[in-house]
Amino acid sequence: MSQQVSEFKWSNVSLHVNSRTSDNKKACLIDNASGSVRAGELMALMGPSGSGKTTLLNILAHRSNPRSATQSGTIYVNNEPTNLSAMKELSSYVEQEDSLIGSLTVQETVDFSARFAQLHGQYRKSAVERTIELLGLSNQKNVKIGNPIQKGISGGQKRRVSIASQIITNPSILFLDEPTSGLDSVASREVVSMIKRVAKEENMAVICSIHQPSTYTFELFDKVLFLSKGKTVYNDRVDKLVKYFESIGFQLPGYVNPSEYVLDLINTDFSSNVIDQPQGDSLLNILVEKWQHHVIPGEGNGSKNEFDFQGEPQASIAFQKEIRNTYVLFQRLLIKARRDIFTYYVRLVMYLGLAIMMGTVWLRLGSGQKYIQPFINAIFFSGAFMSFMSVAYIPSFIEDYQSYKKERLNGLYGPLAFSLSNFVIGLPFLFFIASIFSIITFFMCNFHKTASGFFNYLMWLFLDLIAAESMTIFISTIFPNFVISLALTAFANGLWMSVGGFLVPANILNKFWYYTFYWIDYQRYVFQGMMFNEFSNRNFNCDSQCHCMFDSPLASQCKIQGNAVLENLGYSTYDKSLWVGILLVLIFVFRLGSYAVLRMRK
Repeated sequence: MSQQVSEFKWSNVSLHVNSRTSDNKKACLIDNASGSVRAGELMALMGPSGSGKTTLLNILAHRSNPRSATQSGTIYVNNEPTNLSAMKELSSYVEQEDSLIGSLTVQETVDFSARFAQLHGQYRKSAVERTIELLGLSNQKNVKIGNPIQKGISGGQKRRVSIASQIITNPSILFLDEPTSGLDSVASREVVSMIKRVAKEENMAVICSIHQPSTYTFELFDKVLFLSKGKTVYNDRVDKLVKYFESIGFQLPGYVNPSEYVLDLINTDFSSNVIDQPQGDSLLNILVEKWQHHVIPGEGNGSKNEFDFQGEPQASIAFQKEIRNTYVLFQRLLIKARRDIFTYYVRLVMYLGLAIMMGTVWLRLGSGQKYIQPFINAIFFSGAFMSFMSVAYIPSFIEDYQSYKKERLNGLYGPLAFSLSNFVIGLPFLFFIASIFSIITFFMCNFHKTASGFFNYLMWLFLDLIAAESMTIFISTIFPNFVISLALTAFANGLWMSVGGFLVPANILNKFWYYTFYWIDYQRYVFQGMMFNEFSNRNFNCDSQCHCMFDSPLASQCKIQGNAVLENLGYSTYDKSLWVGILLVLIFVFRLGSYAVLRMRK
């Protein structure tokens, strides 16, 4: 990081959003919050559910909020107002959900974060080892993170890996959203204790939202900010909490966790049973008013200004960083592709099964005219279902996308690096899948056995797979949810099958579908190309009575010329170069669309 932070401070921070009520008034999510945390200190943001903890954390980290939101206040680093680009350089953010690559080991996960942060050589190796040791992960450093079908490290260890992958980037400010979520009290204490130790040793300002810690865990924090309905109830040192509430008339009962007592006071959703005082909003207003009269020197006296969420890094510097990190990301994706069975191995098994099934169903088709339609069906099946199977890539892509989203927000790399590496890493694997499928089906089905025939068949299937995966990624980028992406991708493939010219010939296809989706249907160009590849240089025998299904110049010889079959089906001209070009354009459009969505999604 380029600057050492001695103090991080915010003054009169507020956030209002358009209300859904009929009066259209703005709802206040954060109301004039002020506070500060120094290097080496650990601050907790606490409050009931919906109190604004994560919202305030996102504001302080300069993360995006609803478009209808109006933000005000000032955020300072070393008493100087800061902005988004500065915060990307100075801070890291650990989200509540652990977005980790399950096929990487603990050490690899931390090491790749160090590479994204441009740490090099022996210094990077020693920094990775030290960070892993600091977070108590030395015994697990060679263990994979794990996924639903491959057991890995525990939930608490995943939390520590998430923190380690951000600490290694050497931030001056660390934001954590619910770092103890889903952990028991012992694991929670272990995680917070480790965070406190790191904050001290690395001279780092740490702010984290946390929900109902144990007494021991709560006392590990240096400061605490209690929120309720976006209003500040207390913002000072933890060791002054009990004395403050006693001074305003709220005596802490014996053997009660101070944090639980305060949370019970400020929870307006349920009635409190610990005091004989006004309840709900009335009590909250009393507590807020008393805190507002409790002046803390140096806090809450900042001027009120609109946030500056602009100031992205210079374009040339950002582009250079993007190119460097594309290679690093490519290396990580290569490791994942080799190890993660969801990425390509499951698909390889699926395609192998599909190829064997197709080869045995259309086994050794002959040269008689009765085999013409089965050949056409086999060609359609191979292209359409190869494309349809691309849905199997969705889980792996969404895992990559979740990691990308976290790492981009932390300023490690951007959409260009993610899009390029994702595209390049898939090409050799898709080519291998297309080759295995082609070797099995081409010879078992008895397609036209020439060298050019085989390699053209392989080429069309390879382009089909690239286009299908590009479309799947485009849909999954727009809707990064497995169920939605699966449904939309399946629907899109059904659409391409319907309007591609096989199920309904182009000359009778409804004009709406013909003038719209027919011309951008990548499966159509694959199907047509494979049809010409099979039929343009092949002849078929008529039946024993010399009755021919299709009229052709070879009818007198009781044969059907393959080109006659194509002409009868409406395929008169073989525009191989044009169709390949259109496929490449469609692939480019899908990939560019994915990049554009990533670029626009802040």
